[in-house]
Amino acid sequence: MQAKSQHGKWLLRIDDLDRTRCKPQYASEILRTLELYNLEWDEEILYQNTREDAYQHALNQLKQLELLYPCGCSRKNLTERHVQHGIYDGYCLQHSVNENQPFSLRLKVPNKTLMFRDLVQGQTSQHLKKEVGDFVILRKDLIHAYHLAVALDDQEQGITQVLRGYDLLDSTCRQIHLQELLGIATPSYAHIPVISDLTGSKLSKQTFADDVSLSPTRETLFNVLKYLNLNPPAELLKNSPKDMLVWGVDNWSLDNIQPQASIQFGH
Repeated sequence: MQAKSQHGKWLLRIDDLDRTRCKPQYASEILRTLELYNLEWDEEILYQNTREDAYQHALNQLKQLELLYPCGCSRKNLTERHVQHGIYDGYCLQHSVNENQPFSLRLKVPNKTLMFRDLVQGQTSQHLKKEVGDFVILRKDLIHAYHLAVALDDQEQGITQVLRGYDLLDSTCRQIHLQELLGIATPSYAHIPVISDLTGSKLSKQTFADDVSLSPTRETLFNVLKYLNLNPPAELLKNSPKDMLVWGVDNWSLDNIQPQASIQFGH
């Protein structure tokens, strides 16, 4: 709705970096669900598994800048060293790694605070060294990290504005840092509250949420419009899903979205 209300394009990307987990049928199910709800994308779909050459080229740029180092740490190693909250302690930057064993590549991060203004959540900052640590840019199984892929894909698709769930807010400074290193323009960001269950967990397959493709389309769209604080009139339920979306675009404003992490399902 944000894109359409600004006379922009809404683009579709399939995040399928991990080919062992991302089966073609999963992408097909996503497309069918979008079509069911009359969510029509503009331009050709971008599949991340077709972009490995671009990711590797960027990886080589970071190597030339001497910003990468091998890391052989496992989760067990991190636990044994009492690494807190997943913030990497830089162990492999100071110790040699057996390069005959699988290893990941980590990016050296600066000892400074990055800041940006989120269009919903407001001024946001993160000290990468203290709050994240050197993060993985190439996994042990040779799959490029999501942060690298999304930064490059935003550039490839000409993305100027990103609207996504609050659960990805913590990732944004890492992506901005990569954009700066690679000379990529930074889009604006808006992180909206996610829908959560009674425990506060985001509704998803991992939390066994109902399949939205099996839910009643009109009622589901109507509830989404309510969660977005658009105050849809009851008679809107009589309209087609397409007309409901048109109404949503016409009445859309980011100013309606509260700067919070989640909205509980059913409230």
